[in-house]
Amino acid sequence: MTEKQIEKMMKSLDLSREEAIQMLLEDEEVDKMSMKEVTSDLSAEQKKTIKKVTQAQSGERAKPKRERKVDEAKKKILEGFTEYLASVGANVQPLTTEAEMHFSLDGAEYTIKLIKHRPPKASK
Repeated sequence: MTEKQIEKMMKSLDLSREEAIQMLLEDEEVDKMSMKEVTSDLSAEQKKTIKKVTQAQSGERAKPKRERKVDEAKKKILEGFTEYLASVGANVQPLTTEAEMHFSLDGAEYTIKLIKHRPPKASK
C-alpha cells in the first residue's frame, strides 16, 4: 500500500487517514482469498446467479434479418434477355432474383448469371 493509494482513497471517498488505511488492508485480504472463501457467505440463489452471469454464452446468436436491395439495372438487363430469348423460342423460367435467369433452348438447359463489378479503388 502506497501513500498515493491512501491519499486517493481519502480524497475520493472522503475518509480519514485511518479509515483509508483500514479499507486498503481489508481489500488486500480479500484479494488474497480463494474464490471458495469469497463466496462462502453467499446464499445458494446468489451463487446460482453469479454462475449464470459469468458463464459464456452458448449457441449462436440470432442474426438480424437484412432486407436485400434489388438492383434495378440488373433487373432491366435480364428482362431484355428474357424478351429476346422468348422471341427465338426459348422456354424462359421466371427470374428467381434480379441477377440470375434459367432457360432452355433446343433441349439444352442454360443459366445466365449477371455480375456487377465494383468500381476500381482510387490509387493514392
